[in-house]
Amino acid sequence: MSGIKALWLFVLLFSFFAASSQITIDSVKRMDDVVVTATRKSTAVASLPYSVNSLSKNTIQRQLSRTVPESLNGIPGLFIQKTNHGGGSPFLRGLTGNQSLVLVDGIRLNNAIFRYGPNQYMTLIDPYIVEKIEVVKGTGSVQHGSDAMTGVINIQTTSLQLGSKPNWQEKALIRLSEAGMELTLRPELKYEGKKIAFVVGASSKKFGDLKGGDTTGFQRPTGYGEFSYDMKMKIDLGAEWYLTAAYQWLNQNNVPVFHKYTLENFAVNTSDPLKRGFGYIQAQKIFKSTFFKQLDIFVAEQMIGEQRYSRKNGSAVIRYEKDVVKTVSCGADLLVQFNKVWDANTGIEVYNDLISSKRSDKDGLSGSVKQLRGLYPDHSTYSNFSLYNLHHLHWGRLKAEAGVRFNFYTAKITDTTLGNVKISPSAAVFQGGLNYQLLKPLFLYANISDGFRAPNIDDLGTLGIVDFRYEIPAYDLKPERSVNTEIGLKFITRNISFSTALFKTNLYGLITRVATGAAMNGYQVYKKINVDRGYIKGWETQFGYKLFKGLNIYGNATSLFGQSITRNQPLRRIPPFNARLGADCTTSQWTAGLTFDHASPQRRLDAGDKADNRIPAGGTPGFNLLNLYSGYQHKSVTFRLYWNNIFNTDFRTHGSGVNGMGSAVSGMLILSLNQSNEKRRS
Repeated sequence: MSGIKALWLFVLLFSFFAASSQITIDSVKRMDDVVVTATRKSTAVASLPYSVNSLSKNTIQRQLSRTVPESLNGIPGLFIQKTNHGGGSPFLRGLTGNQSLVLVDGIRLNNAIFRYGPNQYMTLIDPYIVEKIEVVKGTGSVQHGSDAMTGVINIQTTSLQLGSKPNWQEKALIRLSEAGMELTLRPELKYEGKKIAFVVGASSKKFGDLKGGDTTGFQRPTGYGEFSYDMKMKIDLGAEWYLTAAYQWLNQNNVPVFHKYTLENFAVNTSDPLKRGFGYIQAQKIFKSTFFKQLDIFVAEQMIGEQRYSRKNGSAVIRYEKDVVKTVSCGADLLVQFNKVWDANTGIEVYNDLISSKRSDKDGLSGSVKQLRGLYPDHSTYSNFSLYNLHHLHWGRLKAEAGVRFNFYTAKITDTTLGNVKISPSAAVFQGGLNYQLLKPLFLYANISDGFRAPNIDDLGTLGIVDFRYEIPAYDLKPERSVNTEIGLKFITRNISFSTALFKTNLYGLITRVATGAAMNGYQVYKKINVDRGYIKGWETQFGYKLFKGLNIYGNATSLFGQSITRNQPLRRIPPFNARLGADCTTSQWTAGLTFDHASPQRRLDAGDKADNRIPAGGTPGFNLLNLYSGYQHKSVTFRLYWNNIFNTDFRTHGSGVNGMGSAVSGMLILSLNQSNEKRRS
């Protein structure tokens, strides 16, 4: 052990025991949080007929999560795959990519070229602007539309409060990881007044090559750079009208796809740049009427762009690819109350995507450039119009949720070989659930939710190399469907929180890549078709126990089993059994804790898994990781440390293209001015 790491270990252990000996405040993990994603209104988790987890800003910072998807590690039902160090794709109850819906402040991150399978788009959200993440499992298509086959992840950004006394908060943050694996700098300015509040910030990050465990060492090339800025404003317009406006920009540069270098003979394979711009205006009206309660309106624009460079070893030809999606959207939601036991949300949403896709090959010897069709049909459009109605009822101990959504889609494609193509898939979905309070601390719930995913431009029009295959367009696809059923228990007392759930997702018309028997540029040619029927079933459980004030233990576990009925083999990329155990203690100044993460081997592989060069022959080995963290806050200074993978275990999450981080210590220092004002207001 190096001298620096030994010193940091001493600081970590000292803070852990200091916190353990001075415990004064309660930090028990409870399930009485209020969430909005599951029902489109503020609702206590305990009374919901769904499985819901929320992740706070404090937890994200305490565990020094490097990216937003990495912050989701340890949530039951979620498993994070990383194709490269700049990626991170959440598997929500076994599905990912365009089969899993991600929202930012309630607005869709998903767009028309979200890939079938893992993608990197969630890393285009700066974790330092995240206030809270809500994860709703087993429902979501009625509440939020297409892609929510097994649930929804809603990322909520920095909250702004209007108060009677002006409050300025200036912050400066620096974060370091050993061996040059990270250097992050972020200044932030926040003001909250009586009529107006705003926050502005910027983050500059340099991620070095990722160091793996005991037998891997540094994985080169994996490092990349990132810059982002953000601003958000809230205004009291009077007459109970509130306006919120926000803009986020993030740019990643030189992001290499590591396994392309090591497994597919590439001399160059990188994204530069990969960027996202997102702005919206939200208006909210609070009514004093006994019938109308709240009206929410939004308009938004999002741009996601990626430029890629690739060249094989021994070749002088470098390929340039550029894909850009611009999304314009708007929507409105009205909450009404019919009587004391019955209220409802009714809404409308419209999204429209415009896709630009270019590709060219440049010969480095002759300088000649050959223009080619892009990965997607250039100038294709994809529009989505939907109406929904959600009802919330409560009779004493019994609470019920029910709703329906009608979805209409139009894809317009001009293909260089097939000409003009227009398809208009549509779907109607429903959901319903019951929650009954058996005893004061005990809740029994059950639900059934219809889900769907309309085929997008990635499904319909992809032409070219994707992962380790060559894909051709498919213009006759229908929406995928799912039916989620679940039953569970929630138990909550002052000192104990516990929940467990059994669930099954039946899948119909699943879009699957099927080999055509042809080959192109050394890759097998695949085409997507609605061929598969299958299911995912499993269970998850979690608990929290307050031993005494400020000292808690907690844990969770998830088990999934996926099967294709059509092909009589496992479904692709199903995560293995995984679990987390942890303990933390908190005082007025100290925080300390540890986590133990386990993943079992995944030997159940379908044909696509076996052909995937990122998955070892015979399956992905299991692993056990131990992590330790601590923090100290005094007046305007906050200091946090995190020792990742203490025993330097070599590991890879299932389906990933890069190994996880080996033993490494990270630290973060936050300087906060006007800290006393911030504490007084909270």
